[in-house]
Amino acid sequence: MKRFFVKNIYRLLLNRIYNPFIETNLKPLELNLTPEDKCLVIAPHPDDESIGCGGIMKLHPKNFDVTCLTHGNINDIRFEEMQHAMEFAGVNSYKMLNLKDKNIIAGQSEFNTIDISQYDYIFIPYIFDQHRDHKAVSLLLANKLQKSRYKSTLQIAYYEVWSTINLPQYYVNISNVIEDKKKMINFHKSQIATRNYAEKILGLNSYRGLLRGLEAVECFSIMNAADFTRIVKRLTTGITE
Repeated sequence: MKRFFVKNIYRLLLNRIYNPFIETNLKPLELNLTPEDKCLVIAPHPDDESIGCGGIMKLHPKNFDVTCLTHGNINDIRFEEMQHAMEFAGVNSYKMLNLKDKNIIAGQSEFNTIDISQYDYIFIPYIFDQHRDHKAVSLLLANKLQKSRYKSTLQIAYYEVWSTINLPQYYVNISNVIEDKKKMINFHKSQIATRNYAEKILGLNSYRGLLRGLEAVECFSIMNAADFTRIVKRLTTGITE
């Protein structure tokens, strides 16, 4: 009798706990920007903006400003490449700061000169992106948010460059601008000389499209500024410049 009782309790627990996990499949929702939404893309290096957000920027160019944090060690060449890409995209504005490549974590003071007060969305690389400068952007932004004024409705959107987002909550259909995104990436000639970034990221975008039966999508993880700051601080406790 005891063995029978335990066996049935075990089955009940399996049904109530494990079955919902097995049966529930999360699919990202479509991110719909309005013409009034002001968006900022922060790119650690020239080309990150095109790799992670090229599609959404081409679809909504006048919504977007772009700030690149470093010249990427080739100075004028990479600025010119970014300039060509951003002019082609037609974004509202773009600029480049002068933080040190591979050590932007030490550039908090210059990062703090970025005015974020009017934005509805700030797009940055995924915090688990496997590049030290990409991870550092989350910490720099979290520090700034604690001392700066910003909209109460501000949303922080993670985009994909070197690592995929585990469970993206939102997507943007970029099926009609795939070739445009490819051109934006390929404007960064110094970077594609040895690696075909366009082929790789568009492969990911195409694979992501399977989630919604579309040719290609860009995926994002989005959260409010308060949650973003709290999560970053927990993950980066003990990290200093």
